[in-house]
Amino acid sequence: MKTSSWIILVILAIAAIIFGAMWVNSANKAKTLMKSNEELQALYESSTSTLNEIQSSLDSMDADLFGSIGVVGEAPGSTPEERRSQLMSTITKMRSQIEADKKRIASLESQLANSKNQLASIQNIVNKLKASVADKEKIVAELEGRLGEMSATLDSERQQSQAEIAKRESLLKDKEGVISNQTYESNRQFYVVGTRKELINKGIINRKGGILGIGRVSVVTKEIDTSKFTEFNLLDQQTISFPVTKKGYAVLSNHVAASYKVEKEGDEYVLTVTDPDHFRKQKFLVIELL
Repeated sequence: MKTSSWIILVILAIAAIIFGAMWVNSANKAKTLMKSNEELQALYESSTSTLNEIQSSLDSMDADLFGSIGVVGEAPGSTPEERRSQLMSTITKMRSQIEADKKRIASLESQLANSKNQLASIQNIVNKLKASVADKEKIVAELEGRLGEMSATLDSERQQSQAEIAKRESLLKDKEGVISNQTYESNRQFYVVGTRKELINKGIINRKGGILGIGRVSVVTKEIDTSKFTEFNLLDQQTISFPVTKKGYAVLSNHVAASYKVEKEGDEYVLTVTDPDHFRKQKFLVIELL
């Protein structure tokens, strides 16, 4: 009887040890499974967050692309240079977003690849996002091509405009030169001051009229030798000085009297042109000292 009891106790002890070992093993497996589930849940939540960020970025690019369509066309109130600048800014922004999204997708794929429990549904979404990013890259490449065409057109138009401006400036300069020459020429004047004898000897005046030498008057000859005169221009000189004489002076040329005035200043007379428009109608001023 004692032997039987002892055997039963041994059997019970062994059974307790076996069941205890089995319970510990089950507990460890349960802990491992819970940890795996927690890691999987964390991966799922992280992946979902990353996917949402990528999708938001892609949605933002769609808005930029929609705006770029208007930029390429004729946007009211904007110049070609402004449209090109806006398109360049859009392309740069989209390029940056695409590169950032590609890095996020690559990182997410790496996490899924390292996970023993890879989530097939998330991987499918990743694949779709990769395809969407690739489509965006194609569109950006097309926009860059249009930008190149736009830049070439603008450069060509700028060169044509610069050539046209240079041509017009040249024509304007030529016209200004002609006008300047015409203005200078129209204001060229000649004068001579001398006694009657001096003026006759120079061939500038003749004595005409009268009877037997009485009542004859001094008349300016029709054939003028400019070398006998002093040249001046009304643009930069409007006064002429000549000496005071006992009997005074006489203006023999046919100048409008109201176009000038003569005043005595010390031992000189000073003729001042007061109306250049009328004065210039007669180019040769002849003053006889009496």
